[in-house]
Amino acid sequence: MTKRDLILEAIIQEYLNSGEPIGSSELQKCMDIEISPSTIRIYLNKLSQEGALVQLHVSSGRVPTNDALVQYWRDKLNPSRALEIESIEKFQDSVDEYGLFCVAQKSSKEYLKEVIEVSGRFLILTFDTKEVVLKHSEQVSRFLSNLIGSEMRELKNISAQVGLYELYDKLYQILSTEPLLSVGESQLYEIAKEQSDRSFVEQLLNYEFSFGLKEGVYFDGFVPSGCLAVKQLATIEDEDASLFCFGDIGSDFEGFLNQGDIK
Repeated sequence: MTKRDLILEAIIQEYLNSGEPIGSSELQKCMDIEISPSTIRIYLNKLSQEGALVQLHVSSGRVPTNDALVQYWRDKLNPSRALEIESIEKFQDSVDEYGLFCVAQKSSKEYLKEVIEVSGRFLILTFDTKEVVLKHSEQVSRFLSNLIGSEMRELKNISAQVGLYELYDKLYQILSTEPLLSVGESQLYEIAKEQSDRSFVEQLLNYEFSFGLKEGVYFDGFVPSGCLAVKQLATIEDEDASLFCFGDIGSDFEGFLNQGDIK
């Protein structure tokens, strides 16, 4: 890692810890290697010219730009690592401490196993652990028999596309059940207030929204500019889960997600 990269990483980490602009003297004190304040100032000016840092006021220190934070999080976060949560109460405290919004759902999926016709009156759709009963229809029976093996969420979307609204409504009710946990709603509304935009709040509060996402780190275009979302695996009290976390890009996601098992 070059001296330029070391200084940029150090200023980002200090900014995540304090939320305040960082000057050359403060930065020198917190770095592990010996670099003079004058040398740091040279690099701060260079990083500002590159667009990685910005000086909010003439007399203040620097803060990382959105682009610098995006690259930092791409390098630092590891959404493929499952977070082990043994205490939901302590997890909730941690979410509040870091100013995030998090939703966790069971990661198990339900697949269509069989379509059973009952006395010409009903159709019973059997999934791994669920059953759905519909009014009988030969046409619907043939159509659904061709979809055996489909995942429940995929089948819900198909049913909406082809006008099977009875099936859609019943699958929606099953899939929209309460998540394992949902924490930090007040932080979500606070970010919406700061953004002067509430359009994303309802979307994120739809518990089905994050389930189809792949594990990864999401930025502008998917979430509002200046925000970050992470989808990753988790175990919650020994149950496999899918964890979705959202917050300001200047929140310390690294500290939150890398804090080790929450017991």
